[in-house]
Amino acid sequence: MKSKWMIALVAAIFLGTASIALSHPSSGIVVNEQGEVFFVHSTRGVAKFTVDGKLTYVHTSTGGHWLCLDPQGSFSRTQPRHFKRITPDGVSPAVIFADGGAPIAAAQDGSLYYGSSGEKNNDDEPGALALSRLSPDGTARAFAPKLKEAMAKAHVGITGLAAGPDRSLYVATAPTIFKIGMDGTVTVLVERPEVKDCDPNPPPDGLPGFQGLAVTTDGTVYAAATGCRVVLKISPQGMYKTMLKPEKPWSPTSVAIHADELYVLEWTNPNDSPETGWRPRVRKVARDGSATTLVTVQEDVRPNRDR
Repeated sequence: MKSKWMIALVAAIFLGTASIALSHPSSGIVVNEQGEVFFVHSTRGVAKFTVDGKLTYVHTSTGGHWLCLDPQGSFSRTQPRHFKRITPDGVSPAVIFADGGAPIAAAQDGSLYYGSSGEKNNDDEPGALALSRLSPDGTARAFAPKLKEAMAKAHVGITGLAAGPDRSLYVATAPTIFKIGMDGTVTVLVERPEVKDCDPNPPPDGLPGFQGLAVTTDGTVYAAATGCRVVLKISPQGMYKTMLKPEKPWSPTSVAIHADELYVLEWTNPNDSPETGWRPRVRKVARDGSATTLVTVQEDVRPNRDR
C-alpha cells in the first residue's frame, strides 16, 4: 500500500488544480535572450525580473508550476487547455506556462515534451507517470514507454524535464535522472547519488529529491536536488559535485542557464507544509562560482482556508 500511496502522491502533485497547487511550491524558471528572468510564484502567477531590477507579474494563475522557452512559438495556441503563451505574439523565444502543472520542455526536434498521466488512450493529459510528445500541429502521443516502465517499477514520477544537445531529453524523478534519446532509448545518468553536502529534507519519494533541470550544449546537467538543499553539477559521464548550497530554510527547486551563468529558483521550506511559510527568491551563480541574490519575494504562500 505504501508504494501505491507514493505513486498517487506524485501524480497528485503535478496534476495542477488550484487546490493541489498548494502541495508544493513552483519549480519553473527561464531566462530569455535579453537576460529577463521569468519564474512561477505559486498561487499568484508568473513574475518577470528585468536586468534593471524591476519585478512585475506577467500572468495570473493559482495553479501551475512549470515554464519553458519555445524558440519558434509553435505551441502558443495548439493546447491552450494545458499550455499558455504568456509573452506577446511576435516575441521570440516565447515563454510557455504549464497551467496543468506538468514539467515541460521544447526540444530541438521541434516538439514539446511534457509529463503525462500515463493512462491508455489519454496521452494528452498532464501528469507525472509517463512522458508525452506534442507536435506543432497539436497532436499528442506517448513517448519513451521504457521510461514509464522504469518509473512504475521504482514507484516514482516525473519531477523535472529539460532538453539537451543532440535532440536528447533529460528527465528527473526524485532519486534518478534519465537521459532519453529521440528513438525512445532510456539510460540512467545518476541514480540515488550520495550527496556529501546533503542537508536532508526529503520529499515522500526519497533523496536527493531532484526537481528542475538545465542542460548545457556539452551535456553538463545542473539539477536542483531539493531534498538535499543543493544544486548538483553532473558531467555527461555521471560524475557529480555540489555547485550551490543555500542557507536554511532555502532550497533550490529549479534552474536555468543563460550566457554561461546559472539562475536558481529557491523556496523556503519546499518539502514542508505551506504552514511553515513559502517564499521564493532567485539567485545567479557566475562563472567563478560566486552567487548573487537577484530578488527575494517577501510574501508568504499559505493556504487560503476560505477556498
